[in-house]
Amino acid sequence: MLYINSNDRDSLDTFRLLVYDYMKENKFRYSDQRERVLKILYSQHYPVSINFLVKKLNEQTLGAGYATVSRHIKIFEKLDMLIVVKKASKGYLLKKNIDISEVEVLNHEFTNDKSKNLP
Repeated sequence: MLYINSNDRDSLDTFRLLVYDYMKENKFRYSDQRERVLKILYSQHYPVSINFLVKKLNEQTLGAGYATVSRHIKIFEKLDMLIVVKKASKGYLLKKNIDISEVEVLNHEFTNDKSKNLP
């Protein structure tokens, strides 16, 4: 299982600036909703699904739908900010930092293996 200690990540501002610059460059609006999706991803240690993100946003009475959150995720993927876990239900995990894809891999006994670089 992939694991990233969210305390070891680059600052939220680093990720926010990357998204903001992309949005400005492409003449898109930087929305509150996109910010909240980024904050939810930033706080997660394990990969989460789009359904999880929708549920979390709706807990905050934002009323986001699956398609909207999917569009936000596509932008984050395009910016190479995410590690995508391709299983029956895709999971998304914000990288530790913008330039490196290091994660800690936990085995089924929940003991730590050495950190590895993903391709």
